[in-house]
Amino acid sequence: MKKQRETEQQESVIAPQEGKPVAKKRARKKMVRRILLGALCFLLVAGGGIGWGMWSSRYPDRINMGTACNMGDMKDMNMSDMGSMCQTGNRSASSGSGTPIDTLQAPQTAAHIDTFTLTAQPAHLSFGSGNASDAWTFNGTSPGPTLHVRQGDLVIVHLVNHLSFGVTIHWHGITVPNIADGVAGVTQDAVKPGQTYTYRFLAKDAGTYWYHSHQESFEQTGHGLYGMVIVDPVMLTVHDDVDTALALHIWNSIPTLNGAMGAVHVSAQPGQWVRLRLVNTDNYPYHLTLVGTPFLVAALDGHDLNGPTPLTAVPLSIDGGQRYDLRFRMPESGPVALLIAKDGDQEYAKTPAVLVGQGQFVSSALPSLSQNEFNLATYGQPRTDPITLQSHFDATYSISLGFTIGFSNGRPGPVFTLNGKTFPDSPEIVVKPGQLIRLHFENNADSGIHPMHLHGHTFTVLTKNGRALTDSPVHLDTISIRPHESYDVAFYADNPGLWMLHCHNLYHANHGMDMMIVYPNISTPYTIGNASGNFPD
Repeated sequence: MKKQRETEQQESVIAPQEGKPVAKKRARKKMVRRILLGALCFLLVAGGGIGWGMWSSRYPDRINMGTACNMGDMKDMNMSDMGSMCQTGNRSASSGSGTPIDTLQAPQTAAHIDTFTLTAQPAHLSFGSGNASDAWTFNGTSPGPTLHVRQGDLVIVHLVNHLSFGVTIHWHGITVPNIADGVAGVTQDAVKPGQTYTYRFLAKDAGTYWYHSHQESFEQTGHGLYGMVIVDPVMLTVHDDVDTALALHIWNSIPTLNGAMGAVHVSAQPGQWVRLRLVNTDNYPYHLTLVGTPFLVAALDGHDLNGPTPLTAVPLSIDGGQRYDLRFRMPESGPVALLIAKDGDQEYAKTPAVLVGQGQFVSSALPSLSQNEFNLATYGQPRTDPITLQSHFDATYSISLGFTIGFSNGRPGPVFTLNGKTFPDSPEIVVKPGQLIRLHFENNADSGIHPMHLHGHTFTVLTKNGRALTDSPVHLDTISIRPHESYDVAFYADNPGLWMLHCHNLYHANHGMDMMIVYPNISTPYTIGNASGNFPD
């Protein structure tokens, strides 16, 4: 008995000692199971959230941007109300009643007619120094042909599509009738492979303009579907001996002018007047300047500035979609060089983008980028203008430019917003013919720089950061708004139709930064979305 009790006592001592590792092991297993279950739940919730975000942000199959579907009387509407009208629930394949968009067109004939054919086709482009790229082009080149027309002429352009996907042509800055605006899903269907489409418009305003595809703009313009338009004035106010059009574009991460990665050479003789017409077809701003002689900023976005004054090596910021006309008189000796720097660079590239005239450029003479850049608000001479800060405005709208991380058209990532919304849910601005409309742009977030472009109209810049412009009136179609900047602009509602207002950093537009400015009771048979295959941004 004594031996049995001793054995039981030994077992009772040993058993708990052996049980502790077992208990700890079981506890660890439970903890691992809990962690795995929690991780699984998190992944399911996160995946579900991502899936829902991607699904809910997709464009509907069909979105009709016409205003004839549900407008009625809008005199008491504010901007937030307008955003709810004719949205995806009401925007269907039906265009409703109202003024058909295809009636908003140019005359069939005129005293002077300029006719062109632009063929969208693939090409393999060489940029020099061993650099080359496959591209989408007009007539086999990028930039495509520069179209020279005269003010007042009827311009007819036949687009022929030899690419494997749909394309359009938008006439950036030209006040075309709405049916010629070239916006896929709004004013036309994208022109399918093998098809043709004809654009017709009057060249009302002299100046420097450009054209590019407005079907999947970010991809198609970036891959080469762009070119320039020069409208010569009927009455010359100044004489230029040399007039050169230059398109800035990134190829293989290298800035090019007219497709050249080296310097573009322009012939000019001492004493001659030279005009350089520059357009930024890219998404990001650059700084540029001229060295070798003082120069004038003669025009912005194709519109002359009044009484331009000479500048010496002053940096000019040119953003996506914007144009500069620079004029200067050739010096007696040495070339004039156009220098370029990417926004954020500390100095200009040592190789000039353009060399005008004869002689050798000395790279050690690069000017500083740190000096104050050109300010459109304080340049030139005052002049009476039809629109001023004291004008009576029929309506004023504030547009806040923003940024967040989220979903746009089924894609997670950066999202660029207008008044907190993304296209096609961004609010519409409805204007009536004859109204004077004021827009207040604010870039309060660190969301980047936004070159805001208005289709179909030219606006007058009223204020920069709350201060009225004091010198030359400034008329633009694209205005670059940096973080924590604001601008007020105004335009007459004198071109009925359905018009886009969007960021011309086309990546930003592609990720939501688009809205519409529309006239009442306009109907369109075209739709944006997956069913139609029309994607203007």
